[in-house]
Amino acid sequence: MIELSKDLSRAYIHLAVKNVKLNEIVMLHLYCGRPGQLGPILLDFSLLGNLKQYLSDGVLNIEVKNEDIVNPLAHGHGALAALTVGCPIVQTIPNDRVRAIAGMQAIANSGELYFNLHTKGQTYFGDIRGQFAPVVKK
Repeated sequence: MIELSKDLSRAYIHLAVKNVKLNEIVMLHLYCGRPGQLGPILLDFSLLGNLKQYLSDGVLNIEVKNEDIVNPLAHGHGALAALTVGCPIVQTIPNDRVRAIAGMQAIANSGELYFNLHTKGQTYFGDIRGQFAPVVKK
């Protein structure tokens, strides 16, 4: 679940992981992409701290700020990073990347936001993919 602050300055991410050995986890990312489509990384949780410590009880509860979304852009290198790091704001302008929680909200509202948990056995494609769906509060 992702909760957004009213002013869109923060996102609170709550993610439960079951039946995965903690020592097998190597990466956890938030991506933008349609169901069944590989997309670029929006957020790399390992840049926010110790991933294994965050998941030690099987639940990730983390606060994300605008500057945390920008971090993956700073960690990409070369031509491959231009395609795999940072989510385009508009698909037809791929070099203009999301840099704020408001952009994350726009992607989530379109149903194109997912997480992927990567393990030693599935480093590239990941073992667990979870597509987020918007929830309308009544």
